Amino acid sequence: MRKQLMLLSALLLLSCPIFAQDESSEEEGSSGGMAGAGDLLFEVTGTPFDGSSLLNFSEFRARYFITEEMAVRLGMSMNLNNNQQTPDVVINDSEWNLMPGFEYHFVNEGSFRSYAAADLMIGQRIASRKSSTGPTVLGANFDPSFYDPTNSLPNRGYTQFGGRLSIGAEYFFGERFYVGGEIGFQYVRQNNVEVFLDGESFQAPTSRSFGFLNTTNALKIGFRFLTF
Repeated sequence: MRKQLMLLSALLLLSCPIFAQDESSEEEGSSGGMAGAGDLLFEVTGTPFDGSSLLNFSEFRARYFITEEMAVRLGMSMNLNNNQQTPDVVINDSEWNLMPGFEYHFVNEGSFRSYAAADLMIGQRIASRKSSTGPTVLGANFDPSFYDPTNSLPNRGYTQFGGRLSIGAEYFFGERFYVGGEIGFQYVRQNNVEVFLDGESFQAPTSRSFGFLNTTNALKIGFRFLTF
């Protein structure tokens, strides 16, 4: 929760000096306060009211409009977790994802616009359980006392790639600030890495493919940063 609030606060602080600019620069963008050719936008996305958090953060995203109807974008997410559970056990569970994509914006009126988007997805998860007094696991973080090689191992490291098709909408408040939402279908191919126990192979690599309805970007908050 603290990490999510810090991201939202940073976004608002960055946008404050932009709001203070002379609104006469409107002619540089498109009419009605919407983004147009040459505009660079930044946004954060997430799922509101998910569990105990106001916003379950999903992505940080940059968008650049080639024309008023077409934009390229790059979504990023990262979670670095290196946790010393006990004096002799350190758990690493870190993950990153990159989502380059393209948007096509439909005919819009006023400050409201809708669009369709397609993204490629590339990601990796790095997992380990290192111990100075007991067994060390590389490629996953689990207690080997409770598993054998025939079990389906939890918390495995992996590489993944896939794609996502989405539809979205957004509303601009003035020249710079906007809110919106996005929902789509996501398909992922995930390759689990080989797991090693004290340097010996414990379980061979595995793979799986799956698709699902993606609602992690159901809410987005952003601002127009620059106009080139």
